[in-house]
Amino acid sequence: MHHDLQNDTTKSSGWHMWFRLHTLDHRRVGGSRLVGTGTLAIIRAVFFVYTSAGWLLSVILDAKDGNMKGHFVYFTYLCYTGLLAYLAASLVHTVQVWRRGSPTLFVRMPKVLQLMHWLLFASALLYATIVSVMFWSLIYQSSDYTSTKRKWVNASVHGTNIVIMWADMILGAMVFCSHWSHPLLLCFLMALYLSLAYINEAVNGWFAYGFINYKVHKALEIPIILGILVGTAVIYYLLYGLQLLLDRVLPPKHITDQSGLEDDDGDEQEDNYKLVSKP
Repeated sequence: MHHDLQNDTTKSSGWHMWFRLHTLDHRRVGGSRLVGTGTLAIIRAVFFVYTSAGWLLSVILDAKDGNMKGHFVYFTYLCYTGLLAYLAASLVHTVQVWRRGSPTLFVRMPKVLQLMHWLLFASALLYATIVSVMFWSLIYQSSDYTSTKRKWVNASVHGTNIVIMWADMILGAMVFCSHWSHPLLLCFLMALYLSLAYINEAVNGWFAYGFINYKVHKALEIPIILGILVGTAVIYYLLYGLQLLLDRVLPPKHITDQSGLEDDDGDEQEDNYKLVSKP
């Protein structure tokens, strides 16, 4: 099993070190555990097209029914938009690795964009898992989805989302960061959403989800919120543990030991990445 390629720690400082950006293996962006890079690009393209169709139809249906004002009040649709953004970004990088044999675009990107891609992957996988588990266990009522189009959108944003991201986790090579700064930031984003949900109730008079209705739960609302935030962190590390297991059982198969890094001024050094399929 090849060792992960890591950026030189001497080339990172400040927030780069705090978010452990120097530990990100650039080869993982377009690498794969099971298939060739070209096949992975095709799979991610299919995922992107399907998700784009589901996202567009959800917007069209809510706009047609006059519900667009509250569309992005729902955590589900915010997460599905993030999923679409990740699939688009990962597809671009995978195609480049397929065509050029190296993730040069990712290497040339500013460090803040590299970190955003890493966090985009983490948020897409983590939130898709949370959304699907909570929806099917706490929220789903068949009577809410009467038309075929609504049923398809519901299945896409609450079911296909987790299938796509788990498939991407297994087929691709991206992994979470083990440092607490990443789950802390993702928990902070969850807290921001909950704040948005309460602001929406204050302005528009309705809760997006019943379990955050403090008028019903009263004193239990604070434990519920804390439970959501703690659960987010726990699920993050459970997924990270699963990724470590995947690395052991299905290590990325298209990675060599050469790397191309950027210098402190952001200029690209010679890019020696080579991703070649093994027999």
